[in-house]
Amino acid sequence: MNSTDWDGFRYFIAAAETGSLTAAAKKLGSNQPTVGRHIDALESALGTRLFQRTVKGLILTEEGEFVFEQSQSIRSAVIKVQRKTQSEEEYIGTVRLALPEGLCLEAITPRLAEFYNEYPKINLIIDVSSSSANLIQGEADIAVRLFRANEANLVTKSLGHMSLGLFSSADYIKTYGAPTKVNELKHHRIIAYGDQLSNLAENRWLLSHSQPSSRILYSDNTMTRLRATIAGAGISIQPHLFCQNNPGLVALLEKLKLPSHEVWLVYHNDLRHLGRIRAVIRFLSSTIQLCNSST
Repeated sequence: MNSTDWDGFRYFIAAAETGSLTAAAKKLGSNQPTVGRHIDALESALGTRLFQRTVKGLILTEEGEFVFEQSQSIRSAVIKVQRKTQSEEEYIGTVRLALPEGLCLEAITPRLAEFYNEYPKINLIIDVSSSSANLIQGEADIAVRLFRANEANLVTKSLGHMSLGLFSSADYIKTYGAPTKVNELKHHRIIAYGDQLSNLAENRWLLSHSQPSSRILYSDNTMTRLRATIAGAGISIQPHLFCQNNPGLVALLEKLKLPSHEVWLVYHNDLRHLGRIRAVIRFLSSTIQLCNSST
């Protein structure tokens, strides 16, 4: 047991959460043999088998279930120690961000040069995965979300509302014309959300005002819908702030009021004292609020 270190538990937790060595390696930015070696070493040090290896993946043994439960407590303690002992004032180090893809590419990325000019020693790791990063478990330091977090120990800050509208392109209008009334959408080519986002209020509105036979594209990917719209494929719902960097978007039925999304900035309470965290929070807050106020 004396040879056991935190790394072994870290690889074990990832494998237990993902169910395979390959998925654990991807999550940790490692490779499958390395994950396997760490788990083998941990099993050897503990003197027990933690996983059953099956064709469907890894299944925790009874002993593995117990170790997994205890390991999660160890992970929480390690993360808390790291957060409490890091430098408070220096604007230096790495900050992990979890952002919606559209906001990242259309609002944040165009202003990154300004951020690095002011904070050249801060490194950003940006995750634009559609799933919400777990800030309690340290998967990200700061997140921007389109819903309010309710987990304990998380600080939330409203960044305002992201308004939405109907858009097409000049090429689309040249070919198919532009709707002048809401009920005319039933005669137009529609780009809608995919299965994961289908229940969002704005997508339900769009589906209720269009014909199934006219829906030419469904996608949960923000940039796919945006690029298809700019290319003239059809009409879609987009945030108004996307117009700033995409002059090819043409607003339709501009007096129409669609459901909006409140934008929230979220970070762990233990990180609030760190200089680099405060710097990134200021940057994200001012950038998103500026983009929203410009629409």
